[in-house]
Amino acid sequence: MGYSKYLNRREFLKKSGNLMGGSIISASAPAIIRESAIKKTPNIVFIITDQMRGDALSCLGNPNARTPNLDMMAENGVLFENGFCNNPICVPSRMSIFSGLYPHQHGALNNGGPFFNSAENTLFELFKNEGYKIGFIGKNHMMEKTVLEDSADLCNIRGRESFRAYSNFVTPFWHCDTYEPSEKCYTTVNTDEGIEFINDIDRPFFLYISHFDPHPPYMAPSEYTSRFSSKEMIIPEYVPASDLTPRLDDFYRGCKYNEIKDSDLTETFRYYYASITYIDDMVGRVINALKKKGILDNTIVIFTSDHGDFMGEHRMVRKGMFHYDALLHVPMVWYAPGLIEKRFRVKSFAQSVDYMPTIADFLDIDIKKSLPGRSLKPILQGQDVMDEEHTVFASGTYQDVPGYIFGRGEIPERDKNLPLHTRVQQGFKEKNNKRTAMVRNLNWKFIQTDGYPSELYRMNGGWIERENLAEKSEYAYLVSKFEKKIAQIWHR
Repeated sequence: MGYSKYLNRREFLKKSGNLMGGSIISASAPAIIRESAIKKTPNIVFIITDQMRGDALSCLGNPNARTPNLDMMAENGVLFENGFCNNPICVPSRMSIFSGLYPHQHGALNNGGPFFNSAENTLFELFKNEGYKIGFIGKNHMMEKTVLEDSADLCNIRGRESFRAYSNFVTPFWHCDTYEPSEKCYTTVNTDEGIEFINDIDRPFFLYISHFDPHPPYMAPSEYTSRFSSKEMIIPEYVPASDLTPRLDDFYRGCKYNEIKDSDLTETFRYYYASITYIDDMVGRVINALKKKGILDNTIVIFTSDHGDFMGEHRMVRKGMFHYDALLHVPMVWYAPGLIEKRFRVKSFAQSVDYMPTIADFLDIDIKKSLPGRSLKPILQGQDVMDEEHTVFASGTYQDVPGYIFGRGEIPERDKNLPLHTRVQQGFKEKNNKRTAMVRNLNWKFIQTDGYPSELYRMNGGWIERENLAEKSEYAYLVSKFEKKIAQIWHR
């Protein structure tokens, strides 16, 4: 494959690691206002993965990734280089995608929920009111099951395969081949059902395919893992967690990432990127099904992830309630040969709350301006003007690493049989805890966390935080500016 258009390995490493710098929807959720005008009826296929980094694409020069189908979508559609989610873990992020609301607006700030107990003011309501046939396949993690089943014409919910269940033997970087052949793994099963849905379609449709991969435990069928060698994997340059914030350093030491070896990391990389190639193959199958059906020119295919993964940054893997680009920067690819411009890569910032207004715009549906996101349709159709000050936002709640992890106090009975990483992250299931929020634009990132000093990073268009500048007096004006921005957004 030629990479004349792409970042080479050195450029990739510079970009990603070497640059300075259930319950109800919240009462604040806006109602969708619909017009009676004649509307276009494009089909929408929304493919979402779990825990895929935004730079995990070979078209971005990632030396570990092999994603020919996603590269094709990007080259013949639009790849938002700066696509971000609004929370670094599953539930809040997915609910933001489906509602167009920030986590503190829809009410789920961590994986404890609450889930939506109504389809009102979600993408489901939008499509249902337009007469679309709705298919939901795969991981849920955002809506009460009965509501989901009532909202979709086809609803097959499944998360991880049974052999991927956690046990107290699962280390933070556990990985192996799947225990079943690929045709029995859920990523294939989800795709098979999605293609069957496409083949049986007789009216405009919205198809949501939600894959568990590449979420840990990191596993992939042997036909994919055999294509990768751990010796060929490249580890990002090390930036110590202690250079960012004591909270991240506690997490780093609590999970014993300080004991991780290069061979642990590169072997984990092997399985992580193999599972992404597996996903990529399944995306290609969906594209081919649309072509064969003759509807690709009137279908918008969206590919994204709910959040990212440290995957080597700061010598860590997996996730946490941290607002760093390793976890918030996600793939965001729009492919629609008959409906959007062939633009390949754009630098404009986009975020998960932009999906609702953008899809509504393509369907000629007017929604209230109080939604926090913006329509990306003008950018998708060639009107991109880079605004360096345009900000993306993330909000969540967290709990400190339990003291017993560091030998202070007894391990609670409920935690004794949990794997270490899950023990460290127990706070993800707690509600109404300490708040953390982030604002980010092209050049700067600011993080505010209850109980800890603020964080300010010079990003310079990159995707890695290197030095916390918040305590330096020359940046006090920026700290004040971003503090006001967070307060303004959180209380909106």
